[in-house]
Amino acid sequence: MSDPLGETDDIVAVFQVDGHAARGRIVRMGAVLEDIVSAHDHPAAVRRLTGEAVILAALIGDSLKFDGRLIIQANGDGPVGFVVAEWNSGGAVRGFAQFNGKAVADDAGVPELLGKGAFAMTIDPGEGMERYQGVVALEGDTLAQCAERYFEQSEQTPTRIALAVGESLQTGGGSVWRGGGAVIQQIAADEARGDPVEDWDHCRALFETIKDDELIDPDISAATLIYRLYHEDGARLLEPRRLRKHCPCTRERLVRVLASFSDDDQADMQENGTIGMTCEYCNRLWEFTPEEVAAVKS
Repeated sequence: MSDPLGETDDIVAVFQVDGHAARGRIVRMGAVLEDIVSAHDHPAAVRRLTGEAVILAALIGDSLKFDGRLIIQANGDGPVGFVVAEWNSGGAVRGFAQFNGKAVADDAGVPELLGKGAFAMTIDPGEGMERYQGVVALEGDTLAQCAERYFEQSEQTPTRIALAVGESLQTGGGSVWRGGGAVIQQIAADEARGDPVEDWDHCRALFETIKDDELIDPDISAATLIYRLYHEDGARLLEPRRLRKHCPCTRERLVRVLASFSDDDQADMQENGTIGMTCEYCNRLWEFTPEEVAAVKS
């Protein structure tokens, strides 16, 4: 099976298991994920959780059949108040976690990081269209398990998800964050396929053999991994689509936000003659003079 982009990172692609009522997607992320999770000086476990949320958003968002965005959010009463990731049409992704600074173990999972809370998916079709949101209890040791519970309870769609994020050592020293993920779902059976339950159990069992290092390793391409799983059945990997980091925190947009505040509020925001705003997603600090804000209001 050919892989049109070889070992290229930052892609999402659909795969189909031949002759079976199962279809999935696979994501590989490198530089884009490194940029997102390194924006904040969080512990490894929190960065890993953020990366998993971004990969999950790309896996699910890519399945939308219209222009819009998908928001994945998990919130709780633990050291991580919430983690959120967003996918936009065209493959633009971003994400961040709100972390209270308490010590967490490097291998901490969802219960230790988020505690008790909720998992939500929000579909935003765009301006003038109604949003759809599904919310379920936060149940599972991993974010992948929480998402599987969501599909089980809200969508009644048999689903399996694999997510992995970790640091990859570089030649000459240092490391970068990488990640990967895959999702497989049961689709409606037809005359060409056998018993849908037995069919799904076969595809699911093979999917569950995926190892974390197979999703992270830069030398294992998307096609190689799908071939390892389903070479006896046959599988097709469709043309991959690019993923990119996108954060809409432009200077023009933020100064308009500041201009919406009252003069008294703007005065309270000033420090050393400027007003500072930090984007929660990319952690970039923007500074504005009162004259800039006043020019927008006038």
